[in-house]
Amino acid sequence: MTKVKEVIEEIKDLGDIQPTPGSRRLRKRVGRGRGSGHGKTSTRGHNGQGQRSGEAKRFGFEGGQTPLFRRLPKIHNFDEVVTRKWVEVNVGALNSAKSGQEVTPLTLVELGLMRKVSDSVRILGNGELKVSLKVKAHHFSKGAQAKIEAAGGSIEVIQPEPRKPGKRAPKPPKVKQAPKPPEKKAEGEEAPKKAKKEKKADVPITGTPQSSKSKPAGKPGQKPGAKQPPKKK
Repeated sequence: MTKVKEVIEEIKDLGDIQPTPGSRRLRKRVGRGRGSGHGKTSTRGHNGQGQRSGEAKRFGFEGGQTPLFRRLPKIHNFDEVVTRKWVEVNVGALNSAKSGQEVTPLTLVELGLMRKVSDSVRILGNGELKVSLKVKAHHFSKGAQAKIEAAGGSIEVIQPEPRKPGKRAPKPPKVKQAPKPPEKKAEGEEAPKKAKKEKKADVPITGTPQSSKSKPAGKPGQKPGAKQPPKKK
């Protein structure tokens, strides 16, 4: 505080305020004669690419010679960077499993908690677990581990199968989900009966019905609807 007061006491007029030394620089004035050192070609050199206005060199340009990124050899078959999309399942959702059951990613699909088998299953600690289970997954949070062990169960961290370089990961097996239980109906409520479709009587198909106003038949060999020549008197 004492230093700040000293500075305030030194500045008696707004004209005494100056920028910090080194924070401001004068612009380079070019084209003001040879004596300045920045005259004639204005520090751009003689005729050429750099002397023209709008001159801009792209990244990696080395004046026309083969740039570095083209001199280096092309290396093929890089190992693909394997990213993992974690599928999160909370502990409270595991109550649908039976007591003492072994829960794996395959059983999670059968219980309807996951759409398909994944190699990145993460168990989180939201909810309460009331069943003792042996859970196998790829990652457990500390809260989930504590709740599973408190319910009398155990955990096991499993690892995905290592992938061979240059090959895609195998597709997960298809598993049918368990059917959803039917909804409970209120007492006294009857299920709507499906209306039976009445079968239409089979009508024998006969010749096309002729209209009452039928056109007179023309001469044989004459096209229907053609104009007839006028009769001679």
